[in-house]
Amino acid sequence: MTDRAELDPARQTPRRRRPRGERDLARDHPRRSGRVPAPAPRRRAPPPPLPRPDPSRGGRPVVRLLVLLLLLPLTAQAESLTLTFVPHPLHDEIVAGEYVPVTLRAVYDRKVAREDLTIAPSDSFDWLQAAPDDWREEMIDGRRWIVMERKLALFPKHAGLLHFGPAAHKLTIIDENSRWVEREVVAHPLTLSVGAFPRERGWKLAAGAVTLTDELSADPSRLADGQTVTRRVTLRAKGVLPEALPPRPVVSEPWLISFAAPVERRLILTEDGPVAEAIWTWQFRPETGEPGVIPPVTIPFFNTETRRMDAVEIAALPIGYASFFTGQVRTGRFATADVLPILGALAAGLGAGLALLLRFRVPETTR
Repeated sequence: MTDRAELDPARQTPRRRRPRGERDLARDHPRRSGRVPAPAPRRRAPPPPLPRPDPSRGGRPVVRLLVLLLLLPLTAQAESLTLTFVPHPLHDEIVAGEYVPVTLRAVYDRKVAREDLTIAPSDSFDWLQAAPDDWREEMIDGRRWIVMERKLALFPKHAGLLHFGPAAHKLTIIDENSRWVEREVVAHPLTLSVGAFPRERGWKLAAGAVTLTDELSADPSRLADGQTVTRRVTLRAKGVLPEALPPRPVVSEPWLISFAAPVERRLILTEDGPVAEAIWTWQFRPETGEPGVIPPVTIPFFNTETRRMDAVEIAALPIGYASFFTGQVRTGRFATADVLPILGALAAGLGAGLALLLRFRVPETTR
């Protein structure tokens, strides 16, 4: 009977015979209706301890390497966008009106899809962009960067501690996830110390070099009657804006009829900086046949290369009709070609008068 299973009369299924230990537990704790005693919890063995890093086996360097690898993406996500004014003065001392080259330099570590660069207006400087923007890639400290440079030409209006800028660069950059992101980079204002112009009165012109060319359509001293001569003077100055050139000289003489054409001004951009030109054109005609002279005109300027005052001069111009010199004696003496006819006429007149005098005074003789 002990090896055979007992039948449960309610289920008519064989009932497993419990071991002796379970029967004793059931006897000590009688079953209550509707409850099943919970089995005793099983104890799990604790996990084995993790191996501690052994410096002799290189454990700490491996951990440090893992930390650096984890921090590397965070470092790569940081943006570096800088914009600065870089002055390149040609001399240690700057005077009012002198040309000062400046570079607005941008260094970016992101590709730029769109950009808009603006510079704040200035009451202390005249300025212009001397060349197109230069975009390129440069290797800086072993990394590839996007570099933009804009060449500027600054001209201080007066003396003092002057400020230029700021500048704002609105960008649409492409981030590391290929997304378009809006950014704005600002360059702080540039500060320059400017000295006073060496000369207080007169037109203030500061230039590296000033040249003059004088062209005439004809010889003004031997014009035909009623002829007009055209004079064209070209003033060229290096490192100057066209509006900084002096105005056209005024020519007014009582014996001269003159007409002045509109002034032509031009700006020429070169690698060495801007060059300004002014073209002055006149038409002259003597009012009478008497010749005259237009006086010279001196144009002073501060030479930024020699650092002292200098000047160029428009030469004097004699104007007259050629017929005046052929019809009158210039110096009050007879010309050689006119002496012989005069002497011949004088001798003939004296001979005729002597003959008449002898005829009336000599008595007739009788035969």
